[in-house]
Amino acid sequence: MWSLRDDLEDLYGDPVEIWRDWADDVRGQGIDSGHHMAEEAPEAVASRLADFFGT
Repeated sequence: MWSLRDDLEDLYGDPVEIWRDWADDVRGQGIDSGHHMAEEAPEAVASRLADFFGT
C-alpha cells in the first residue's frame, strides 16, 4: 500500500514495479490518503490488509 496523495509515484514511478526487484509475488494498491494512511483511511487500510492475509 502507498498513499495516493503523497509524491511517491511522482518521485519513483509505480511502486509495484520497483518492489519486483526484491520479490517474486508483489501486489499493491494505492490508498486515497495522505502520508498517514492508517489514521486518514483506516477502513481502506484494514480492508486491504484483510484481503492480503485472507481473512
